[in-house]
Amino acid sequence: MTPRWLNSADSHVNEPHDLWEKPLEAKWGDAVPRVIPAEQGVGSNSVTAGGRKYFTGEDYLPIGELVLNDPVLEKVRRTNVDPAFRALCMNEDGVWGELLFPTLAMMVFPLPNADLSRDCLKVYNDWLHDYCRGAPERLFGAALINTENVPLAIAELERNAKRGFRAAMINGDVRPEWAPYRDRRYDPLWARLEEMQIPACIHISTGKKKDIFFFNGSLLGQAATGYLDLMAEAGEVLGNEFIFGGILDRFPRLQLFFVEYEASWLPHWLFRMEQLANDFGPNLGVVKPRRPIREYLNQIHVGVIDDPFVRHVADAIDPARLVWGSDYPHVRNTYGKSHQTVAKIFGHLTTPTIEQITVENSRRLFKIDMPAIS
Repeated sequence: MTPRWLNSADSHVNEPHDLWEKPLEAKWGDAVPRVIPAEQGVGSNSVTAGGRKYFTGEDYLPIGELVLNDPVLEKVRRTNVDPAFRALCMNEDGVWGELLFPTLAMMVFPLPNADLSRDCLKVYNDWLHDYCRGAPERLFGAALINTENVPLAIAELERNAKRGFRAAMINGDVRPEWAPYRDRRYDPLWARLEEMQIPACIHISTGKKKDIFFFNGSLLGQAATGYLDLMAEAGEVLGNEFIFGGILDRFPRLQLFFVEYEASWLPHWLFRMEQLANDFGPNLGVVKPRRPIREYLNQIHVGVIDDPFVRHVADAIDPARLVWGSDYPHVRNTYGKSHQTVAKIFGHLTTPTIEQITVENSRRLFKIDMPAIS
């Protein structure tokens, strides 16, 4: 039995295609992310003929891949501009609150030009703040924070926390030319997140690994490798930077939320991490983490949409660390069948545990006020 209301800790907005042009074109000119006709992108390795493309400031993305199929397309388009209507659609789906992540702006995080990325993310945060005000008791923003300049990152974090944002979405991993996250120059950011009790969100496609939506032509021969590589980034960053890099030891109350990686990677990751910590690492001179690897899982949350293998993660992570999300309105979203999906994926669990994963964990983590659950 699932509760009357669910909370989605992984939902999205499809931000306007021209969001950055007017406020940033005077400063950045043609580098501003925008939608362009495909023929304007000729010469880029990522552009093929046909359709419009989203130019990120570095690369080109087919925008047609980021919407639902036709039967509900008009409804989705309206929810992108009408938050009150979105709340009505949430009622239909039995979802009370949604933590909102971007669509196009995800592709801005990895830009080599950190100043351009930072400006774009700030504009997005302002737009999302206005959007959430249309249903403030139901829609909650994850502020986008470029981490390259730590003082500026903290300032943007604080600016948006004051406006009611419930989480901070950071670069999934640093750019190759930046210092790694384990470097202590980032410690003031982790300290401020810990102090403010704001989870740091790491979402797919925001780190070093290129999203396969950018693959075409001969690169499609590497699509499987690219996809698997992209989905492995969460475990790599968590292990190398936050655990072996000492961040979670220095900040034992810092909370991380890994979004859209699902959960079935955890058992194998845990096996390899313990193997590294206890066997291979000491033989190589790798400094062993201060705590057993499993204890660090108390500082992370992992998002689940419809992972059919979630039943196999019980020995790896406490259900208090799993958080359900619908991924609305992206291709794999559960809109219209969210309760059925929850019943199918988590049906092997007790009703209190299902409520914990689909309602209570996100309510606690993101401070969501909601009506009594029936």
